[in-house]
Amino acid sequence: MKSNIARLSVILLILTLACSLFGQTQFKVAADSSSGTYNLMLGQIIDQCSTDQFTIVPVNSNGGGAVGNLDALVNNKVDAAFLHSDVYIFNANTDPTYNRYKTLIAGWPEPIHVLVLRNSKTSKAGTFAIGKLQINSLSDLMGNNFKVGAAGGGVKTATILSQQGGANFQVMDMQSGGAVIPALDNGTIDAAIFVGAAPLPNFDKINKANYKLVPVGDAIGGRVSNMYRQAKINYPTLTQGPITTLAPIATLLSKNFSTPAKVQGLAQMRACFAEKLGWLQDNGSPNWQDVTPNDHGIPTIPWLDLPAVSAPVRSKK
Repeated sequence: MKSNIARLSVILLILTLACSLFGQTQFKVAADSSSGTYNLMLGQIIDQCSTDQFTIVPVNSNGGGAVGNLDALVNNKVDAAFLHSDVYIFNANTDPTYNRYKTLIAGWPEPIHVLVLRNSKTSKAGTFAIGKLQINSLSDLMGNNFKVGAAGGGVKTATILSQQGGANFQVMDMQSGGAVIPALDNGTIDAAIFVGAAPLPNFDKINKANYKLVPVGDAIGGRVSNMYRQAKINYPTLTQGPITTLAPIATLLSKNFSTPAKVQGLAQMRACFAEKLGWLQDNGSPNWQDVTPNDHGIPTIPWLDLPAVSAPVRSKK
């Protein structure tokens, strides 16, 4: 009799565990970035949306930033990936298979920061030109004799501005964010491009008296207006008041899944974000205040159509 009771206890335990796991969804998100913004923002979403039955799991793309996050999504390592929208656009322009990826959530603007030296080391273009070129916008660097440096997803941004923007400057992949400003200092590049929500931590430790931020300029910006939104940035010392630039949108990208559990996870993520956006704007990072409810993001990225569901019911807090 005791043996039968023991067996029954084991069976009940197994059934209990199975019931507790049934319906549980793990939603994996790649959120790496050099500034730490994506992990910060995802952490605030997790705080409001993760439950016992719907668990949002951050996945490290090993320092790959927006590019690594997208690779994690492409290789089925995650269910969604944070990136700035032009990283997707760059890939979709060169490989049609990327058209399967779509916007799950449209986030905040991530302005393009164009950093140059106040005392330029760039020679004026032209056979008889003498002296150094004073750079007042990225559009002053139109021509393949100029070099613009960036790292990570910023390389995609710089390439779009050079190619689609018609600037035709050389894009220099500096491999790491830490290598960009030294390359500007020693004259290897004429301008540096950083992409991210302001204020960028990249500028915290530099001697701001040596640098300035400049606009992208109409000559380039007018040709890529369908890929970006206008934005203003304002940094003490680096700018003299707000300057106008372009901004991709921080986008949580995903795709159509085949299994009901995956589709449900996408729908729950979007539903909870919509429900908690007001709380995030009032209590989370200031960047949430730049997010508009029902925004579908950059129109060149398709919107992911999903069934309407209720936000996950919180049971942890």
